[in-house]
Amino acid sequence: MAHLEHKITEIAPKIWCISEYKLVNAFAIEGETGLVLIDATCGIGNLKETVRKISCKPVTILLTHDHFDHNGGIYNFPEAEIFMHPDDDGLSRSMMGMSPDGTYNGLRDFYIRTRGPVRCPEYAVEDLLALIPPENPRWEFSYAPVNHGDVITAGGRKLKVIHTPGHTDGSVCYLDSESGILFSGDTVNNSIILMRQPGNDMKLVKRFNETVKRLWELNTEYDVLAIGHDGTLMDKGIVKDYLDLTEGLLKGTITGEYQETGFRKGDVARLGKAELWYQCDA
Repeated sequence: MAHLEHKITEIAPKIWCISEYKLVNAFAIEGETGLVLIDATCGIGNLKETVRKISCKPVTILLTHDHFDHNGGIYNFPEAEIFMHPDDDGLSRSMMGMSPDGTYNGLRDFYIRTRGPVRCPEYAVEDLLALIPPENPRWEFSYAPVNHGDVITAGGRKLKVIHTPGHTDGSVCYLDSESGILFSGDTVNNSIILMRQPGNDMKLVKRFNETVKRLWELNTEYDVLAIGHDGTLMDKGIVKDYLDLTEGLLKGTITGEYQETGFRKGDVARLGKAELWYQCDA
């Protein structure tokens, strides 16, 4: 088996991206008294060992949303305080149907087999599967709720909570005014998924339009986005691309088409750097 490690990249003073084999990102922010971890990856490989290469200070975890590829590594930090928006409560539990055996390790297996060949073709799927924890770690967790406008003070850093529903009801972004970085999770990145609605209802597109409008109104408060997948930093102009794209879809001036690409199937539309799977089947 090839020796694989998480990749650590310092993206700003005292801020690092932790790439879990190009499958998903987490971000570590070091303060005077602690380390803030934004998202906790899928939980393959040794995330705790990776984080301790950055800092041995106490860890606080801020979740952008409750998907298993963003909270799967929480088991590495049993002492950590965890923050999440309550509208996502129970979402991970509801996704267990995607697991072939009803376990989190089953979800990790599914994720590697479907995402690995697309996001990290240079890694053998078998080598990634070998990084799944040998036993199913405890995946349920308690959390402190966050809401729009909250300012979380942790480890000597302050981050502002922006509620950004669309990808999930409880998705949030975290704004670090000190660095000018908006940690956007899966709210805004290279390609966004909104699941297909009954009758192809456009309610999620409308909700996401309201979200990116909110983010664009705040764009003077951040310079770049730190994204959850398929890269590390993005120019904030992509928020405006998503705003224009969703407005076009809602007005009917932009029409998407059904496509099957990689692990995605559904109706997709593109504008500028924005790619929105707005009626996604998979």
